[in-house]
Amino acid sequence: MPEIIEIAVPIEEIEARRERVEKTRRFETPDRVPVIPAIAHRLMVPQVGVSFRDYYSDPETMLRTQILCQKWLLENVRTDAYSITGAWTGAWTDFQNTFEAGSLGCEVHFPDDDIPWVGAGWVKTDDDLRRLEAFDYVNNGINARQVAYRRAMIDVAEKYPVRFQGGPVFYPGANPSLTNTSDGPFGVTGDVMGQVEAFTAIYERPDFVHEVLRIVTEKMIQWLDFCVKEMNLSRPVDFAWTDDLAVSLSASTFRDFALPYNQEMRFHFDGRASLHMCGKSDHLLAIFRDDLKIDEFQGFGYQVDLDRVAEEMAGRVVLLGNVSPMLIHEGTPEQVREATRRVIDKLAPHKGLIIQDGSNIPPGTPLENINAMTEAAELYGRYA
Repeated sequence: MPEIIEIAVPIEEIEARRERVEKTRRFETPDRVPVIPAIAHRLMVPQVGVSFRDYYSDPETMLRTQILCQKWLLENVRTDAYSITGAWTGAWTDFQNTFEAGSLGCEVHFPDDDIPWVGAGWVKTDDDLRRLEAFDYVNNGINARQVAYRRAMIDVAEKYPVRFQGGPVFYPGANPSLTNTSDGPFGVTGDVMGQVEAFTAIYERPDFVHEVLRIVTEKMIQWLDFCVKEMNLSRPVDFAWTDDLAVSLSASTFRDFALPYNQEMRFHFDGRASLHMCGKSDHLLAIFRDDLKIDEFQGFGYQVDLDRVAEEMAGRVVLLGNVSPMLIHEGTPEQVREATRRVIDKLAPHKGLIIQDGSNIPPGTPLENINAMTEAAELYGRYA
Protein backbone atom coordinates (compact mmCIF):
# COMPACT_ATOMS: atom_id res chain seq x y z
CA MET A 1 0.00 0.00 0.00
CA PRO A 2 1.38 3.48 -0.82
CA GLU A 3 2.60 5.56 2.09
CA ILE A 4 -0.03 8.03 3.25
CA ILE A 5 0.94 11.71 2.91
CA GLU A 6 0.15 13.05 6.36
CA ILE A 7 -0.73 16.73 6.71
CA ALA A 8 -0.03 17.92 10.24
CA VAL A 9 -3.25 19.87 10.66
CA PRO A 10 -6.03 18.35 12.80
CA ILE A 11 -9.25 17.61 10.95
CA GLU A 12 -11.06 19.62 13.64
CA GLU A 13 -9.05 22.68 12.61
CA ILE A 14 -10.01 22.14 8.97
CA GLU A 15 -13.69 22.00 9.97
CA ALA A 16 -13.32 25.12 12.13
CA ARG A 17 -11.90 26.95 9.13
CA ARG A 18 -14.75 25.72 6.96
CA GLU A 19 -17.32 27.02 9.43
CA ARG A 20 -15.54 30.38 9.77
CA VAL A 21 -15.37 30.91 6.01
CA GLU A 22 -18.88 29.65 5.24
CA LYS A 23 -20.42 31.88 7.92
CA THR A 24 -18.55 34.83 6.46
CA ARG A 25 -19.83 34.05 2.97
CA ARG A 26 -23.37 34.05 4.34
CA PHE A 27 -22.79 37.43 6.06
CA GLU A 28 -23.18 35.73 9.43
CA THR A 29 -20.92 36.29 12.42
CA PRO A 30 -17.88 34.02 12.70
CA ASP A 31 -15.56 34.05 15.69
CA ARG A 32 -13.15 36.29 13.74
CA VAL A 33 -12.40 37.57 10.27
CA PRO A 34 -11.00 34.72 8.14
CA VAL A 35 -7.68 35.00 6.33
CA ILE A 36 -6.87 33.22 3.05
CA PRO A 37 -3.58 34.42 1.52
CA ALA A 38 -3.45 34.05 -2.27
CA ILE A 39 -0.42 31.79 -2.54
CA ALA A 40 0.08 30.14 -5.92
CA HIS A 41 2.45 27.56 -7.30
CA ARG A 42 4.97 30.19 -8.37
CA LEU A 43 5.78 30.51 -4.69
CA MET A 44 5.06 26.93 -3.60
CA VAL A 45 6.73 24.67 -6.19
CA PRO A 46 10.29 25.72 -5.23
CA GLN A 47 9.48 24.85 -1.60
CA VAL A 48 9.35 21.13 -2.42
CA GLY A 49 12.42 20.94 -4.67
CA VAL A 50 10.70 20.41 -8.03
CA SER A 51 11.63 22.37 -11.15
CA PHE A 52 8.91 24.10 -13.10
CA ARG A 53 10.11 22.28 -16.21
CA ASP A 54 9.43 18.90 -14.56
CA TYR A 55 6.18 20.10 -12.98
CA TYR A 56 4.64 21.01 -16.32
CA SER A 57 6.09 18.11 -18.29
CA ASP A 58 4.40 15.20 -16.56
CA PRO A 59 0.90 14.83 -15.03
CA GLU A 60 1.98 12.53 -12.24
CA THR A 61 4.74 14.94 -11.23
CA MET A 62 2.18 17.74 -11.31
CA LEU A 63 -0.19 15.78 -9.04
CA ARG A 64 2.49 14.74 -6.55
CA THR A 65 3.97 18.25 -6.45
CA GLN A 66 0.59 19.86 -5.85
CA ILE A 67 -0.08 17.61 -2.87
CA LEU A 68 3.35 18.27 -1.38
CA CYS A 69 2.99 22.01 -2.01
CA GLN A 70 -0.33 22.06 -0.22
CA LYS A 71 1.14 20.04 2.65
CA TRP A 72 3.89 22.65 2.95
CA LEU A 73 1.42 25.52 2.79
CA LEU A 74 -1.07 24.12 5.29
CA GLU A 75 1.69 23.25 7.76
CA ASN A 76 3.56 26.56 7.48
CA VAL A 77 1.11 29.30 6.50
CA ARG A 78 -1.55 30.51 8.91
CA THR A 79 -4.53 30.29 6.62
CA ASP A 80 -8.24 29.57 6.87
CA ALA A 81 -8.16 27.72 3.56
CA TYR A 82 -9.88 24.36 3.76
CA SER A 83 -10.85 23.54 0.16
CA ILE A 84 -10.53 24.93 -3.36
CA THR A 85 -10.83 28.49 -2.00
CA GLY A 86 -7.34 29.71 -2.71
CA ALA A 87 -4.96 27.25 -1.15
CA TRP A 88 -6.54 23.82 -1.29
CA THR A 89 -5.93 20.13 -0.86
CA GLY A 90 -6.95 18.91 -4.25
CA ALA A 91 -5.58 18.43 -7.73
CA TRP A 92 -6.05 20.34 -10.94
CA THR A 93 -4.65 20.70 -14.42
CA ASP A 94 -2.47 23.71 -13.69
CA PHE A 95 -1.42 25.71 -16.73
CA GLN A 96 -1.92 29.06 -15.03
CA ASN A 97 -3.09 31.94 -17.23
CA THR A 98 -2.16 30.30 -20.54
CA PHE A 99 -4.83 27.69 -21.19
CA GLU A 100 -7.26 29.91 -23.11
CA ALA A 101 -4.80 31.72 -25.36
CA GLY A 102 -2.82 28.48 -25.64
CA SER A 103 -5.90 26.78 -27.08
CA LEU A 104 -6.55 29.62 -29.53
CA GLY A 105 -3.31 29.58 -31.49
CA CYS A 106 -0.94 31.50 -29.22
CA GLU A 107 2.41 29.96 -28.42
CA VAL A 108 2.92 29.10 -24.74
CA HIS A 109 6.44 29.25 -23.33
CA PHE A 110 7.50 26.92 -20.50
CA PRO A 111 10.63 28.28 -18.76
CA ASP A 112 12.80 25.99 -16.66
CA ASP A 113 12.43 28.18 -13.59
CA ASP A 114 9.00 29.83 -13.73
CA ILE A 115 5.34 29.39 -14.63
CA PRO A 116 4.34 29.42 -18.32
CA TRP A 117 3.56 32.58 -20.22
CA VAL A 118 1.73 33.45 -23.43
CA GLY A 119 3.62 34.55 -26.53
CA ALA A 120 2.68 37.17 -29.10
CA GLY A 121 -0.84 37.75 -30.36
CA TRP A 122 -1.62 36.82 -33.93
CA VAL A 123 -5.20 37.86 -34.80
CA LYS A 124 -4.74 40.84 -37.12
CA THR A 125 -6.92 40.35 -40.19
CA ASP A 126 -10.32 39.08 -41.29
CA ASP A 127 -8.63 35.87 -42.43
CA ASP A 128 -7.26 35.48 -38.90
CA LEU A 129 -10.79 35.90 -37.54
CA ARG A 130 -11.98 33.01 -39.68
CA ARG A 131 -9.07 30.89 -38.51
CA LEU A 132 -9.83 31.80 -34.88
CA GLU A 133 -13.47 30.80 -35.27
CA ALA A 134 -12.46 27.46 -36.80
CA PHE A 135 -10.40 26.33 -33.81
CA ASP A 136 -11.57 23.18 -32.04
CA TYR A 137 -11.12 24.87 -28.69
CA VAL A 138 -11.82 21.85 -26.49
CA ASN A 139 -9.52 19.46 -28.34
CA ASN A 140 -6.71 21.83 -29.23
CA GLY A 141 -3.57 23.14 -27.56
CA ILE A 142 -3.45 23.48 -23.79
CA ASN A 143 -7.07 22.41 -23.34
CA ALA A 144 -6.38 19.08 -25.03
CA ARG A 145 -3.38 18.75 -22.72
CA GLN A 146 -5.57 19.51 -19.70
CA VAL A 147 -7.95 16.70 -20.57
CA ALA A 148 -5.07 14.25 -21.04
CA TYR A 149 -3.44 15.34 -17.76
CA ARG A 150 -6.69 14.98 -15.85
CA ARG A 151 -7.22 11.43 -17.05
CA ALA A 152 -3.59 10.55 -16.31
CA MET A 153 -3.94 11.93 -12.76
CA ILE A 154 -7.02 9.78 -12.21
CA ASP A 155 -5.05 6.73 -13.35
CA VAL A 156 -2.37 7.25 -10.66
CA ALA A 157 -4.60 8.70 -7.93
CA GLU A 158 -4.32 5.65 -5.65
CA LYS A 159 -0.55 6.13 -5.41
CA TYR A 160 -1.07 9.37 -3.46
CA PRO A 161 -3.34 8.96 -0.43
CA VAL A 162 -3.60 12.00 1.88
CA ARG A 163 -4.82 12.41 5.45
CA PHE A 164 -5.29 15.25 7.90
CA GLN A 165 -4.63 14.45 11.54
CA GLY A 166 -7.56 12.41 12.85
CA GLY A 167 -9.32 12.43 9.50
CA PRO A 168 -10.05 9.84 6.82
CA VAL A 169 -7.74 9.00 3.95
CA PHE A 170 -8.64 10.67 0.66
CA TYR A 171 -7.19 10.77 -2.84
CA PRO A 172 -6.83 14.25 -4.40
CA GLY A 173 -6.14 12.74 -7.82
CA ALA A 174 -9.40 10.79 -7.90
CA ASN A 175 -11.37 13.76 -9.26
CA PRO A 176 -8.95 16.48 -10.36
CA SER A 177 -10.34 19.73 -11.67
CA LEU A 178 -9.93 21.03 -15.14
CA THR A 179 -9.34 24.80 -15.15
CA ASN A 180 -13.02 25.67 -15.28
CA THR A 181 -12.58 29.39 -14.84
CA SER A 182 -11.56 32.15 -17.24
CA ASP A 183 -9.12 35.02 -17.69
CA GLY A 184 -12.03 36.95 -19.16
CA PRO A 185 -13.20 37.88 -22.64
CA PHE A 186 -11.21 41.12 -22.85
CA GLY A 187 -8.10 39.59 -21.32
CA VAL A 188 -8.04 36.68 -23.76
CA THR A 189 -8.80 39.05 -26.63
CA GLY A 190 -5.70 40.95 -25.54
CA ASP A 191 -3.73 37.70 -25.66
CA VAL A 192 -4.80 36.67 -29.16
CA MET A 193 -4.56 40.18 -30.64
CA GLY A 194 -1.73 41.54 -28.51
CA GLN A 195 -2.58 43.87 -25.63
CA VAL A 196 -1.41 47.11 -27.26
CA GLU A 197 -3.11 46.14 -30.50
CA ALA A 198 -6.39 45.41 -28.71
CA PHE A 199 -6.47 48.78 -26.93
CA THR A 200 -5.56 50.61 -30.15
CA ALA A 201 -8.18 48.72 -32.15
CA ILE A 202 -10.95 49.82 -29.77
CA TYR A 203 -10.60 53.26 -31.33
CA GLU A 204 -9.45 52.33 -34.82
CA ARG A 205 -11.35 49.09 -35.53
CA PRO A 206 -14.09 48.69 -32.90
CA ASP A 207 -16.15 46.26 -35.00
CA PHE A 208 -13.12 44.01 -35.38
CA VAL A 209 -12.58 43.97 -31.59
CA HIS A 210 -16.22 43.09 -31.01
CA GLU A 211 -15.94 40.20 -33.44
CA VAL A 212 -12.87 38.85 -31.64
CA LEU A 213 -14.68 39.23 -28.31
CA ARG A 214 -17.73 37.38 -29.70
CA ILE A 215 -15.66 34.45 -30.94
CA VAL A 216 -13.53 34.26 -27.80
CA THR A 217 -16.58 34.33 -25.52
CA GLU A 218 -18.34 31.58 -27.47
CA LYS A 219 -15.22 29.41 -27.30
CA MET A 220 -14.77 29.95 -23.57
CA ILE A 221 -18.37 29.05 -22.81
CA GLN A 222 -17.98 25.92 -24.94
CA TRP A 223 -14.99 24.90 -22.80
CA LEU A 224 -16.75 25.67 -19.54
CA ASP A 225 -19.74 23.56 -20.58
CA PHE A 226 -17.35 20.74 -21.42
CA CYS A 227 -15.79 21.04 -17.95
CA VAL A 228 -19.20 20.79 -16.27
CA LYS A 229 -19.91 17.58 -18.15
CA GLU A 230 -16.41 16.09 -17.84
CA MET A 231 -16.21 16.71 -14.09
CA ASN A 232 -19.88 15.86 -13.53
CA LEU A 233 -20.51 19.10 -11.65
CA SER A 234 -23.84 19.37 -9.87
CA ARG A 235 -26.29 22.22 -10.31
CA PRO A 236 -26.23 25.05 -9.56
CA VAL A 237 -22.79 25.58 -11.09
CA ASP A 238 -20.61 28.22 -9.44
CA PHE A 239 -18.40 30.38 -11.65
CA ALA A 240 -15.19 32.22 -10.77
CA TRP A 241 -13.35 34.35 -13.30
CA THR A 242 -11.30 37.46 -13.90
CA ASP A 243 -10.82 40.03 -16.63
CA ASP A 244 -7.73 41.82 -15.34
CA LEU A 245 -6.79 43.54 -18.58
CA ALA A 246 -10.15 45.33 -18.64
CA VAL A 247 -9.33 47.25 -15.45
CA SER A 248 -7.48 49.72 -17.68
CA LEU A 249 -10.68 50.63 -19.54
CA SER A 250 -12.79 53.60 -18.51
CA ALA A 251 -16.22 52.75 -17.14
CA SER A 252 -17.94 53.74 -20.38
CA THR A 253 -15.50 51.77 -22.55
CA PHE A 254 -15.82 48.80 -20.19
CA ARG A 255 -19.59 48.95 -20.66
CA ASP A 256 -19.21 48.98 -24.43
CA PHE A 257 -16.48 46.38 -24.91
CA ALA A 258 -16.08 44.19 -21.83
CA LEU A 259 -19.41 44.12 -20.02
CA PRO A 260 -21.65 42.40 -22.60
CA TYR A 261 -19.25 39.47 -22.98
CA ASN A 262 -18.61 39.19 -19.25
CA GLN A 263 -22.38 39.16 -18.72
CA GLU A 264 -22.77 36.41 -21.30
CA MET A 265 -20.31 34.23 -19.39
CA ARG A 266 -21.44 35.15 -15.90
CA PHE A 267 -25.16 34.55 -16.51
CA HIS A 268 -24.52 31.32 -18.39
CA PHE A 269 -24.15 29.82 -14.90
CA ASP A 270 -26.72 29.68 -12.14
CA GLY A 271 -24.54 29.35 -9.03
CA ARG A 272 -22.35 31.67 -7.01
CA ALA A 273 -20.37 34.23 -9.04
CA SER A 274 -16.87 35.23 -7.90
CA LEU A 275 -14.94 37.90 -9.81
CA HIS A 276 -11.24 38.67 -9.40
CA MET A 277 -9.82 41.96 -10.61
CA CYS A 278 -6.27 43.19 -10.01
CA GLY A 279 -5.42 46.87 -10.05
CA LYS A 280 -7.39 50.01 -9.25
CA SER A 281 -10.97 49.09 -10.09
CA ASP A 282 -12.79 51.84 -8.13
CA HIS A 283 -14.50 53.11 -11.30
CA LEU A 284 -15.91 49.64 -12.09
CA LEU A 285 -17.20 48.55 -8.69
CA ALA A 286 -20.82 49.56 -9.27
CA ILE A 287 -20.78 47.72 -12.61
CA PHE A 288 -19.52 44.57 -10.93
CA ARG A 289 -22.22 44.87 -8.27
CA ASP A 290 -25.23 45.85 -10.38
CA ASP A 291 -24.57 44.65 -13.92
CA LEU A 292 -22.61 41.48 -13.20
CA LYS A 293 -24.35 40.88 -9.87
CA ILE A 294 -21.31 39.21 -8.37
CA ASP A 295 -21.54 37.45 -5.03
CA GLU A 296 -17.84 37.74 -4.26
CA PHE A 297 -15.02 40.15 -5.18
CA GLN A 298 -11.89 38.04 -4.80
CA GLY A 299 -8.36 39.36 -4.43
CA PHE A 300 -9.34 42.96 -5.16
CA GLY A 301 -6.33 45.18 -5.66
CA TYR A 302 -4.39 46.98 -2.97
CA GLN A 303 -4.87 50.14 -5.06
CA VAL A 304 -8.64 50.10 -4.45
CA ASP A 305 -9.83 52.79 -2.04
CA LEU A 306 -11.26 51.12 1.07
CA ASP A 307 -13.88 53.79 1.63
CA ARG A 308 -15.04 53.39 -1.96
CA VAL A 309 -15.30 49.60 -1.83
CA ALA A 310 -17.09 49.87 1.53
CA GLU A 311 -19.62 52.28 0.03
CA GLU A 312 -20.20 50.27 -3.15
CA MET A 313 -20.00 46.69 -1.96
CA ALA A 314 -19.64 46.09 1.78
CA GLY A 315 -22.47 44.06 3.25
CA ARG A 316 -23.72 43.09 -0.22
CA VAL A 317 -20.69 41.42 -1.83
CA VAL A 318 -18.21 39.16 -0.01
CA LEU A 319 -14.85 40.92 -0.12
CA LEU A 320 -11.42 39.28 -0.23
CA GLY A 321 -8.28 41.28 -0.65
CA ASN A 322 -6.54 44.63 -0.52
CA VAL A 323 -3.39 44.05 1.59
CA SER A 324 -0.50 44.96 -0.71
CA PRO A 325 1.47 41.88 -1.82
CA MET A 326 4.54 44.07 -2.26
CA LEU A 327 4.25 45.23 1.35
CA ILE A 328 3.92 41.60 2.44
CA HIS A 329 7.01 40.80 0.36
CA GLU A 330 9.20 43.74 1.33
CA GLY A 331 7.83 45.15 4.58
CA THR A 332 7.93 44.09 8.20
CA PRO A 333 5.41 41.96 10.11
CA GLU A 334 4.32 45.06 12.01
CA GLN A 335 3.64 46.94 8.76
CA VAL A 336 1.61 44.01 7.45
CA ARG A 337 -0.37 43.81 10.70
CA GLU A 338 -1.14 47.51 10.51
CA ALA A 339 -2.20 47.31 6.84
CA THR A 340 -4.44 44.35 7.71
CA ARG A 341 -5.91 46.28 10.63
CA ARG A 342 -6.92 49.11 8.28
CA VAL A 343 -8.84 46.67 6.09
CA ILE A 344 -10.53 45.17 9.15
CA ASP A 345 -11.47 48.56 10.58
CA LYS A 346 -13.05 49.68 7.28
CA LEU A 347 -14.81 46.50 6.17
CA ALA A 348 -15.28 44.00 9.02
CA PRO A 349 -18.24 45.87 10.62
CA HIS A 350 -20.27 45.12 7.47
CA LYS A 351 -19.53 41.35 7.71
CA GLY A 352 -18.60 39.31 4.63
CA LEU A 353 -14.87 40.15 4.85
CA ILE A 354 -12.07 37.66 4.22
CA ILE A 355 -8.56 39.08 4.54
CA GLN A 356 -6.41 38.40 1.51
CA ASP A 357 -3.59 40.07 -0.34
CA GLY A 358 -4.54 42.08 -3.38
CA SER A 359 -3.30 40.08 -5.17
CA ASN A 360 -0.84 37.16 -5.41
CA ILE A 361 2.05 36.97 -2.94
CA PRO A 362 5.44 36.94 -4.73
CA PRO A 363 8.07 34.21 -4.36
CA GLY A 364 10.61 34.88 -1.64
CA THR A 365 8.11 36.50 0.73
CA PRO A 366 8.99 35.87 4.40
CA LEU A 367 6.57 33.53 6.14
CA GLU A 368 6.40 35.81 9.15
CA ASN A 369 5.01 38.57 6.92
CA ILE A 370 2.36 36.29 5.42
CA ASN A 371 1.37 35.02 8.85
CA ALA A 372 1.14 38.58 10.18
CA MET A 373 -2.23 38.88 8.42
CA THR A 374 -3.73 36.15 10.60
CA GLU A 375 -2.06 37.64 13.67
CA ALA A 376 -3.86 40.91 12.89
CA ALA A 377 -7.16 39.10 12.39
CA GLU A 378 -6.79 37.47 15.80
CA LEU A 379 -5.90 40.78 17.43
CA TYR A 380 -8.34 43.13 15.70
CA GLY A 381 -10.84 40.99 13.78
CA ARG A 382 -12.78 39.17 16.48
CA TYR A 383 -16.54 39.55 16.48
CA ALA A 384 -17.07 38.28 20.01
